[in-house]
Amino acid sequence: MLDDAIAGEATVGPAPFVLHVVWHPQCAAAPAIAEELRRHFGSDRYHDIAGGGGVTVLVRSADAPGSDAPPTIDWAGGEIVAVVALLDRATADGRWAHYLQDIAAQADERGFATRVFPVALEAGALAGGLDVQALRWFDWQEGGEAGGRIDRLIRELTDQFSRMLRHWLSSQPDRADDELRRYRENIQVFLSHSKHDDHGEAVAKAIRGWFGEHSALASFLDVIDMTPGVGFSKTIENVIRHGVLVAIYTDSYSSREWCRREAILAKRYGVPMLVVDCLQEKDDRAFPYLWNVPVVRMDAVRPERVGQVASTLLDEVFKDYLWQQRTAQHRLAAPRIVFTSRPPELATAAAFADRQSGDESVIVHPDPPLGWEENRLFADTLPNVRVCALSEWLVGEQR
Repeated sequence: MLDDAIAGEATVGPAPFVLHVVWHPQCAAAPAIAEELRRHFGSDRYHDIAGGGGVTVLVRSADAPGSDAPPTIDWAGGEIVAVVALLDRATADGRWAHYLQDIAAQADERGFATRVFPVALEAGALAGGLDVQALRWFDWQEGGEAGGRIDRLIRELTDQFSRMLRHWLSSQPDRADDELRRYRENIQVFLSHSKHDDHGEAVAKAIRGWFGEHSALASFLDVIDMTPGVGFSKTIENVIRHGVLVAIYTDSYSSREWCRREAILAKRYGVPMLVVDCLQEKDDRAFPYLWNVPVVRMDAVRPERVGQVASTLLDEVFKDYLWQQRTAQHRLAAPRIVFTSRPPELATAAAFADRQSGDESVIVHPDPPLGWEENRLFADTLPNVRVCALSEWLVGEQR
């Protein structure tokens, strides 16, 4: 019997992002892993950011009726289609090996909006001749626990799915080798930190080291990565504008001009941002523009939660790309509307309003709508700015 679980609402035309999880029926470990993937990627965390569509997740292990392999993948069913194949030794048999080779070839022919990601649960799983780099679950040393390896799998897949979305969002097609280069570019993480306390730089280097050893995230640390002969301010702005920002909030962070500049640049450009709270004693004046983003608490003396930092950051990147994908057509049709992937705040709304030469500005953000108290603050402070959730804006457009 086909084991098919679907998360997400019905949509007209292709779904925004479809994830298939497949495995051989004899693979005992796969169902629990598939359920964790369905629970994470099919959860409500991506429902509102994608305008109600979320991520459609289909999990399947049984053969198609009258066949000895799973159903073929409906590549046209989503604007972006990813297949996660959970592999063990049973998958190396002729029928399943051919099935996986076929869908990998089909995905490759269609381009980077369709990908197959093999996950080798045991060493013999790679004997089927699949010419696609696998995630080597069996090699991962995550405390010896399946839960730790599942967390890493989700993190690794979120990184890859974000690459697919980033490629989909890129403007003009180019030569195949250039497309591959762009697709392979790692997410650039700007590590914003203070050097004027005992912990800022040490935590930044600990995060950079963990990223380099355990992920494909590329970090930018000014003391190491600044390019000689290029303007300091221009480089920092360029890296932040085209990357993501991690603000390492230590006791002296708010007092440092460059830290404040970096956080404001991230807000103005609307890039994904995460605060790592390493406060030890106190902050005499907490920087107000540091917030309205996810916060992860981490001990500055023993920075052992870098994996959680990476997972939360990648989740923010994935949600941001989903939002851009969901609103791409709206941006073309309504170029004067500002679409922001997180709830707006007064500082960023004021910057948007300045660009509109005094006319009413409309800022659209993911559902749910802001509460009464926040809307009242916007109305009293910026009366020429109208803030609404995507569902509210779409209803208004249809009238």
